[in-house]
Amino acid sequence: MTESKSVAIHSETLTTALVVDLFKTGETNRKFNVIANDPQEIARRIAQRDVNATSLDELLGGGGDIISGKNYVNKPFQIESVEWQPSDIDGEGLPFYAVLHIVTIDGEIKVMTCGAQSVVRKVAVMAHNGWLPAWVKITKGTKTEAGYEPLDLVKAAGPEEKF
Repeated sequence: MTESKSVAIHSETLTTALVVDLFKTGETNRKFNVIANDPQEIARRIAQRDVNATSLDELLGGGGDIISGKNYVNKPFQIESVEWQPSDIDGEGLPFYAVLHIVTIDGEIKVMTCGAQSVVRKVAVMAHNGWLPAWVKITKGTKTEAGYEPLDLVKAAGPEEKF
């Protein structure tokens, strides 16, 4: 059994470009030891995000809980932007996940998290190439022999489109 490589990544350096590079090189199985951010820097970024909010929902978080991608299957949404967070789940899967800032088909601003490899890879490529915002939906594939139901990301019609 090979031991996964461990690399210290400062959370600010977990960028779309880094995520895309990890997929290109096949090094998505690396373990990330995230170095804690400076609390003053975190406070500054939060204040900056608040000051730059363009709506009440953006300022106050949209009034809803975080949506899990696996619980939002076959529902169209628009990805506005993405952030990356290191995963603290040990075992299988990617060592990071996507935090998607989305708009639902009803116009609600929400936050969705997803760590499914296909979804994360496609979102990283979309963000890297400047293809956001985009209307998409998560689909669920046939259950694998190991019992997993793989998730994927496909194009979806927005509220004013017919697909």
